[in-house]
Amino acid sequence: MITTGSSSTDRIATLTEMVIGEQDVVNRVLRFVSNSKAQIDACVDSSRPSLAIETGQLKEAFLGAKKRGVRLRYVTEITENNIGYCKELTKMVYELRHIDGLRGNFYVNETEYIAPATLHEKGKPASQIIYSNVKEIEQHHRHYIFDTLWSRAISSEQRIKNIEEGTAAVSHETKLILKHQYGIFKKIKKTIETDQTNKIRSMLHPIIQKQGKDAKKQFESIKQLQSEVKQLQKQVTDIQKSIRVKKRLIDKR
Repeated sequence: MITTGSSSTDRIATLTEMVIGEQDVVNRVLRFVSNSKAQIDACVDSSRPSLAIETGQLKEAFLGAKKRGVRLRYVTEITENNIGYCKELTKMVYELRHIDGLRGNFYVNETEYIAPATLHEKGKPASQIIYSNVKEIEQHHRHYIFDTLWSRAISSEQRIKNIEEGTAAVSHETKLILKHQYGIFKKIKKTIETDQTNKIRSMLHPIIQKQGKDAKKQFESIKQLQSEVKQLQKQVTDIQKSIRVKKRLIDKR
């Protein structure tokens, strides 16, 4: 373990460290869960739900926390590949939500922050994690990054339903077309039958205009969300780079 900061005046030292080695990583995560008194917030990519289910010690720790009354809020990207794990996860957490294209991983409780520093093999934890109990780091990730993503995410029930019904990949614009296609067909048919070509334009105009406006609003909303997610991900990356720089400076000493 590599410590990058401490305080001898506080009853509990403040520190940021890189934990290296699979068993040390597991032990640190178990202590993190055990230290959690009321809430754990988890922001993870689509590869992580399998880890929580297949790693026995972690699964038992999360279930134990739930029995103690700890609320685990878990946001990830629910896909066709991990939907089975996510269904199992709903039994372990207080609430599970979905957000498209989520990248990066971290967990925060009332006083601590942990994040994998490396990729993991299926069914195995990362071999390195970053741990910190520095108040500013914990609060930044909880109140700014996590709460923002959580407010943008949709319920796991809705996402799972969309995947199982085959509607998850249908865009808003396509839904508008499907919604209005019967009305469009009826109006065109009636107009052609009466040979009133000018009415075709007038009848279709308000429908097409509405579709265009709705589609434009949805597109702008998606672009804004993508931009915000990229900014948040960049902040996480910058923090992790800063920690790695401190680690290298310490190693040189």
